[in-house]
Amino acid sequence: MSLKNCSIGVFLALVLGVSAQGATVSFVVLETGLRQEMPTIASSRLWEDALLGVFFDNGHIVSNTPIQRVSEKPPKNLPDEARISLDDALEGGANFFVLAVLDYQNPLRTGGALPKPYNVSLRLFKTAPYRFLYSMEYSPEKLTTDKDELAAAMGAARAIARHLKD
Repeated sequence: MSLKNCSIGVFLALVLGVSAQGATVSFVVLETGLRQEMPTIASSRLWEDALLGVFFDNGHIVSNTPIQRVSEKPPKNLPDEARISLDDALEGGANFFVLAVLDYQNPLRTGGALPKPYNVSLRLFKTAPYRFLYSMEYSPEKLTTDKDELAAAMGAARAIARHLKD
């Protein structure tokens, strides 16, 4: 009987120990350079899935808000459109906030196919106390297949995840 209790205790300690290490991270993806009437872009979903997947696989609790579309690339680190998502993340107990800005700059260059982002900007913030931690720019436009783009997005997500300890 004590072996069973000991096994249960060890199992619970491992589970609680692993979950205690993970941070709560909230994500928002902004699309820029697209007309409002265009359908949701598959690349935006791909980047969002890669971010969520990498952080989740690293033991973090993840959440996201719906992909948003803005008329132009925001000049500020935290644009007004993302401020509401940050406030929601803070209210929900998130430790960190990741903003991904996918700039589609010229969506007509693809000859009718749904475009790929010209530039991706990933920005990491600490929610409380609020502070900007890290930013990286990525230009994935040369990636032609979804598999290549997913691999690149996951690599970018891993690069930004390393800065959660800052």
